[in-house]
Amino acid sequence: MEIFKISNLLAIQFGFFLAMILCALVTRPSRVFGLVDRPGGRKRHARPVPITGGVAMFAAFSLCLPFLNASILPFASLIIGMGFLLAVGLLDDLEDLAVPTKLLAQVVAALLMTSWGGVQIHSLGNLFGNGPVLLGEWSIPFTVACTVLMINAINMADGFDGLAGGMSAVVIFWLGLAGWSNGAGPVFVGICFLLVSVILGFLVYNLRNPWRRRAAIFMGDSGSMMLGFAIAWLAVHLTQTPTATVYPISVAWLLVLPVIDAVSIGIRRILKGRSPFAADREHLHHLMVRAGFSVRGAVAWLIALTFLFGAIGLMGWALAWPEPILFVVVASFFLIHLMVTARAWRFIRWLRRLARPGTLPH
Repeated sequence: MEIFKISNLLAIQFGFFLAMILCALVTRPSRVFGLVDRPGGRKRHARPVPITGGVAMFAAFSLCLPFLNASILPFASLIIGMGFLLAVGLLDDLEDLAVPTKLLAQVVAALLMTSWGGVQIHSLGNLFGNGPVLLGEWSIPFTVACTVLMINAINMADGFDGLAGGMSAVVIFWLGLAGWSNGAGPVFVGICFLLVSVILGFLVYNLRNPWRRRAAIFMGDSGSMMLGFAIAWLAVHLTQTPTATVYPISVAWLLVLPVIDAVSIGIRRILKGRSPFAADREHLHHLMVRAGFSVRGAVAWLIALTFLFGAIGLMGWALAWPEPILFVVVASFFLIHLMVTARAWRFIRWLRRLARPGTLPH
């Protein structure tokens, strides 16, 4: 496949190193322009941290794209939508935009993807065993809703060092691998793996490890919205092209962890009479830490689970497992997550047993 051309492999490798360099270079301008996340309230870091990781990733991605040695015109709505949400996110990081304003921007990006780019969900696959579920005239509104949900799911996952970036890298890796297996084309696969490489370059500074106790840079709302949009665009494109054979429900398995957490916490907030976008510390990663996991341990477990769910979903497609079974199982996960986290104190007691010393990384 053309993705294995030397120029493409060099572009992907260069993306990693360029993202690393740019993350280091944007630190000083971040402080000059006030693009820093200051401690206080729900924010537990000890000192102001630059929030320009999204800028560094997008710059590295954009600079390496021409070296993929193929036309990127069919992906114009992806690149423009990412850049647009990056700009909106930067304004939000600077001015703290109102929720309706951010939602409007996300809908505009989703409409750019669907109406101009033509990337839409037309079929949900054979979910019930009696033929494909076709959306017809509901294709655009359903795709817009799913895209906005994915954007906010990654944004909500950006609560611990390395979590949103790690989960995004895993999801996009599986999308690229599925595209390679499905014959999605060298540009699609190259874009996926290039995105993974620039995210990994960012994670060098953002993910906690034995040599880095705290993140040196955050992706900010600009980075999380950009990555959420990219995941939605790539997932829809992979499953909805005329030659696609990947089950839409298999791709849903890749996205299940961040999406289930976002949906269930939104439902709980509404039932409590609060805005579904209100900030709190009730996400799954917060519950894990309250149960005794370290931040690094919780992040490692959640990234590993994202990888596992992706492997199951794509294995189901590769081995031609019945789509209704994949749908029922993933829907069951959602209901279990909703019921368990609604009784968080019991869930925390169970997690504390799992998180006993010596059972997980710290």
